[in-house]
Amino acid sequence: MTVPTRRSRAQVTLARALSKFGFASRSKAAVLIREGHVRVNGRVVRDPDHWLDPRTDRIEVDGSRLLAEEFRYLAMHKPRGYVTTRADERGRETVYALLPPDMPWLFPVGRLDRETSGLLLFTNDVRWGDMISSPEHHVQKTYEVTVDRPVVERDLEVMRNGMTLDDGTELLPVEARRSSRDGCTVVLTLTEGKNRQVRRMMEHFGYEVVALVRTAIGTITLKGLPVGQVRPVAAEERRRIGDIRKKEKT
Repeated sequence: MTVPTRRSRAQVTLARALSKFGFASRSKAAVLIREGHVRVNGRVVRDPDHWLDPRTDRIEVDGSRLLAEEFRYLAMHKPRGYVTTRADERGRETVYALLPPDMPWLFPVGRLDRETSGLLLFTNDVRWGDMISSPEHHVQKTYEVTVDRPVVERDLEVMRNGMTLDDGTELLPVEARRSSRDGCTVVLTLTEGKNRQVRRMMEHFGYEVVALVRTAIGTITLKGLPVGQVRPVAAEERRRIGDIRKKEKT
């Protein structure tokens, strides 16, 4: 089979689209597609490598559309103990249980692991989600991490200068400062988002993470948002993230 040439950066494969929207892993999505559960623009597509544009093509799984006609943007204060996926094979609570029941399909912008709490964004606007989550755009993510003992200054300095983890993963410099008198809580601001990056950074220096909270993504913060609750992301908040990214590129 010949896979069509990708025509624009906005296009993704059908399996990637289902994974990107948080509906299923790419491998599980491929199974659903091959078994005929997925339609694109009203037609059953059984090829996981079928190219499409999620912004304009209508994707349905067993009759349910993944994207709504109107763009939606939500901020959630994710509690600990919830996984960032639509359904969990182990039966654990997912963040979708916290969304309003009448909400159309939204996908999470990035992820937080089960034991991490804090700011999680949802949308059905693929372009906006990509702008925030893609590493090339360098949108800042801020975390407050509490560990089992005071963080020493020399470790913070290594983080500020960029570091290499034990497995060889190279990390860009981060902003790092203490935020508690006992020195056990620090604030880290990242411009990339490698898997479990903050936890791996702290473990590299021998610290045990007691609590980890993402407090901001760009200019969007947790301020005034109770744990377990969601709120709309205002147009001005969305615009400011785009403005910051444009300034950083110039």
